[in-house]
Amino acid sequence: MTPFRLLLVEDNANDAALVMAELEQAGYRPTTHRVETLVGLREALATDDWDLVLCDYRLRGFSALDVLGVLHAVGRDVPLIVLSSQLSEEQAVTLMKAGARDCFSKDRLARLGPAVARELEETRVRRERARAEVDREILARASEMLSASLEQEARLDQLVQLVVPRVADWSAFFLHDPERGGLKLVALAHPDAARRALAMKLHQRYPLEPQATGGPMHVLRTGTSELVADVRLRAEPIHGDAGHQRGLEELGLRSVVNVPLPGRDGVLGVLSLGTLGERTLGRVDLSLAQELARRTGLALENARLFQEAREAVRLRDEFLTVAAHELRTPLTTLRLQLGTLLQRSEAHRLDPEVVARLERSVRQVRRLGTLVEGLLDVSQLSSGELSLMPERFDLEELVAEVLERYQAEAAAAGCELRQSPRRGLWGTWDRLRVDQAVAALIS
Repeated sequence: MTPFRLLLVEDNANDAALVMAELEQAGYRPTTHRVETLVGLREALATDDWDLVLCDYRLRGFSALDVLGVLHAVGRDVPLIVLSSQLSEEQAVTLMKAGARDCFSKDRLARLGPAVARELEETRVRRERARAEVDREILARASEMLSASLEQEARLDQLVQLVVPRVADWSAFFLHDPERGGLKLVALAHPDAARRALAMKLHQRYPLEPQATGGPMHVLRTGTSELVADVRLRAEPIHGDAGHQRGLEELGLRSVVNVPLPGRDGVLGVLSLGTLGERTLGRVDLSLAQELARRTGLALENARLFQEAREAVRLRDEFLTVAAHELRTPLTTLRLQLGTLLQRSEAHRLDPEVVARLERSVRQVRRLGTLVEGLLDVSQLSSGELSLMPERFDLEELVAEVLERYQAEAAAAGCELRQSPRRGLWGTWDRLRVDQAVAALIS
């Protein structure tokens, strides 16, 4: 017997019984709700989901055309088949043009079984296509949000809004809190502010139990997804406190999906979806949640690596700044002492070899000073604070100074440094930066 949800619009109990008998004979076991008025029809459409509507053509105070008008007004994708004891060809054409899927006489109920089978199959295919389109749109928007910034935790508030209310009635992100050894609720979406506040209150008052046999903590611990079609049928509650269970009942929670957010070193958190009332979640919703969680977990992992890299750069820059400042003082003293010795070398008539060594030492100290300034430049470049000090000077003269500084090293390496004479290359540059560039080319 094939089950489906049937909304029967019929004001004659005997005709309704005939329809039900024919459906049973055709192999169907419908969950049926019969209405006799347009008010009852609207209430039934507002409170539940239906697979098929069967309707008499003419009822007390309205007709099948009015029923079609209600279906169009509420925007429900539910096929309608019209049954009537008296139905002209012109009336049938009018109904089909208005949106009825089929219509035939109650004297020919043998056609009902095949018509129901056709409509249920077409509705299934149509709904699957529509749902696939919804899933693609949700995942595309999620990817766009996640790729927009590496500050991902702020994006979770936006992500939970994507599935509400099209897929679920509420959605939440829990992130693993290593310090407390549990889960922290970081984002929650529900259209009702009162229920949203109640859910936050429940989470704060009743922390999730680490050894729970179900729910987000179980998913965090095991790394396996969970689909519960009806939470009222759980073998064990997810929390031992009766107050927590009463809170869930007050929320009206019906169906839940909990999936892990995968990370490189384990589960980063849990994505939860839930429904209220008669709405339930299924395998399609589980697949969507798993893919959304996979993309979110990857983005959170990238964000964590980005934060670690940024912190490493900050520590490096801090070290370079401290090291550069600490090296400046002894280098300045050393440069002054060597300069003093060179000034006194003529008066004391020092050996030319000693003078040459002093001059080489002065050059090396200057080079060390340049390297120290380079350390500061690296730090300033990372922070975007590197400043230039332009001045007007002769580029040829500066190149000559750099060549002179490296002559001894070049000679020791068996290289000859020569400069083609070209006077008058004046311009406005940062002397220190140009000096560093030329020195880098030579060395």
